[in-house]
Amino acid sequence: MSHTLRRLLHWSEPILRLLIWAVALGYLLLEAREVAAQRQLTQITVFAVLFLVASFQLSLARFLVTGPEAAEAAIAMQSSLAMFVASLFSVLDGALDHLFAALQGGGPGPAAPLLYLLGWVVNLLCVVMALASLELFLALLRRLIPRI
Repeated sequence: MSHTLRRLLHWSEPILRLLIWAVALGYLLLEAREVAAQRQLTQITVFAVLFLVASFQLSLARFLVTGPEAAEAAIAMQSSLAMFVASLFSVLDGALDHLFAALQGGGPGPAAPLLYLLGWVVNLLCVVMALASLELFLALLRRLIPRI
């Protein structure tokens, strides 16, 4: 890898980390608005993106196992598993939102606040797992890039 590309990657990493956190916060704000409107497109999209990132992380872990960086493969695998769990939380959030919308058809019942809170907790867990996975994965990439 060229020296210029390494420097560019080194300088872009803090910006990327900041943007990832900003996107996560923006997603939580968007999710709050969409829960009220009951639009499910973001859950499907978020699930697909998280699943694809988990797949990429797992592919890198499989690649690292076969090379001289085999010790780093466990970190990539942990990161991949955390991202996969985040994608499962995303699916669960979509299912809870669908259940919430179905129950509201008959009028808001006593379970509505509990379902709303449960949906928020599941969504928060999804975002926290995805952020933890990305933080771990970016730290791994930061260590691996100079060796390439």
